[in-house]
Amino acid sequence: MTTVPTRATTAVRTFLATLRSEATQRQRRAFLDEYVDWVAAYRQAGTSKVTTKDLLDPENALAWLAAAQRGVTRRRPGLAGPTAPASTNSMAARTSSANAFSRWCGHPLELTPPAPEFADRLTPREAHRTLRILAGHHPAGMLEATWERTVALIAIAIASGQGMSALHPLRLADLELERRPMPRVRVRDQWYPVVDAVSRRALARWTATHQALTSGHLKVLRGGDVEELWVTTAPGRPRGGQAAPPAGLPAAVRTLEASHRKLTSTALGAPLLLEQFCAVEEDEEQAPTR
Repeated sequence: MTTVPTRATTAVRTFLATLRSEATQRQRRAFLDEYVDWVAAYRQAGTSKVTTKDLLDPENALAWLAAAQRGVTRRRPGLAGPTAPASTNSMAARTSSANAFSRWCGHPLELTPPAPEFADRLTPREAHRTLRILAGHHPAGMLEATWERTVALIAIAIASGQGMSALHPLRLADLELERRPMPRVRVRDQWYPVVDAVSRRALARWTATHQALTSGHLKVLRGGDVEELWVTTAPGRPRGGQAAPPAGLPAAVRTLEASHRKLTSTALGAPLLLEQFCAVEEDEEQAPTR
């Protein structure tokens, strides 16, 4: 039988350690840490004073969700400003995080999440036309290497019909750009042809940049080649007295997502989810996708 720690921060860490998916861990951590911070601020006490029982209180949970809905807990400015109301999807994720944690504690809150909103996928024609726009215009204020990486990511999403969770783990060996008669990419053990010339150029451009970023001193630092396809394009921040990590190290999902959001917002006037490039056939009904 699981013994649930009394301190909320310890209970959250213990709960997160039971989750297998890194993406789920990251999402649950963000919203449960937000919940702990909100209770601490509401009580005007430090987070160490927040108890697990506080998180399992239905009144606290509902008050936190209401505050988040109003934008009170927002940490990053949205498209509509720093205090914009939370999106329906983020509220659904908050609710499911609280529900999952409370079930693990043995005291399910059974909060009702809002129905998620879905974004329409592009047709193949729309997806390729949008890729040509993004591949042909390097936006001001974005590193050239970051732009190249983001366009290459979109090219693979279009070729494979797969989203971020499937594309993030790709390695250089999953790309065969010199293959004849047609280049291909491997995603989740399945090969997909890279049909159009724009995608081929985008992938070739990124692999060349990848080589430049990961050669030399970084190869020595890593004890070999950097095999991950998606790498950072700028040095990180120094933390805890440690030197800033160099560019060329494996990129996190959040790094890829932030770059994608910036590119599509800047070039198109509004952000598109990567999954929207996983096209549906033009004669199909425009079924929504995540």
